[in-house]
Amino acid sequence: MRKILSPKIDVVFRMLFGEQKHERITKKLIEDVIEEKVETIELEQTPYLWGNQADDKLGIIDVRATINNKNPIDIEMQILNNQDIEKRILFYWSKLYLKQLKRGERYKKLNRSISIIFLDYEIEKLKELPTHTKWQIRNDKNGKIVLTEDLEIHIIEIPKINKMLENGNLKKWILFLENPEGEETKKMAEKEKEIKEAIETLEDISSDEAKERIAELREKYIMDRASELETAEEKGVKKGIEQGIEKGVKAEKEKTAKRMKQKNIPIDDIIEITGLTQEEIENL
Repeated sequence: MRKILSPKIDVVFRMLFGEQKHERITKKLIEDVIEEKVETIELEQTPYLWGNQADDKLGIIDVRATINNKNPIDIEMQILNNQDIEKRILFYWSKLYLKQLKRGERYKKLNRSISIIFLDYEIEKLKELPTHTKWQIRNDKNGKIVLTEDLEIHIIEIPKINKMLENGNLKKWILFLENPEGEETKKMAEKEKEIKEAIETLEDISSDEAKERIAELREKYIMDRASELETAEEKGVKKGIEQGIEKGVKAEKEKTAKRMKQKNIPIDDIIEITGLTQEEIENL
């Protein structure tokens, strides 16, 4: 029996939710995130480059659609923490919003645009917030007043699944993404036809040798990138510690030199004892 691919791998996520033949499960996923009925969905069939590529030049691997014949929506799965996710989310949303307007058209043609992003890590500044957060432009004095309904961003931090998840309908999807073969997911599939369909679809994708190869290459690339980022972070921390020690040592030398100056000790003696230059001592 073939191994079931992880739906958290972005290319697998795209294969699962981005194809027209799977639009029913995508429609249900969107409904459960935004907590609204979706009347119609049209998945955007943007070209993407699979082949033997696995790096960031794959092309568009997020899921794009239009719901209710007017609202563009973008759904993305992110495993790697590149430390700039807030800017990335806003940038993707802005492209989604502006794409509605052609040159010369009036702004009134712009409609509510929705970005949904699933993260396989936690955002540090959101650590006190629930698993699923919804973001809009609100007044800083009265949070109930929304400037416009057009901007809507949903962030779902998968590792926080058991933290204040008020949206019960969303939990089944997080369980599926986290562990599609888990007992809780299987129990959910007995009651939820879309989860059952998602599992079956994932099994079909996993049994396709070409798609399995693409997913394996992509997973390896993601793991390698994660290792590179971790190594870079470790080097940065080490360098920061070294720089901190150097600054601390120098500060102590300057403190000593200043006291020696106050006691009128000859500058040559101060240089010899502290190792500071004459210019550094004179500037104290």
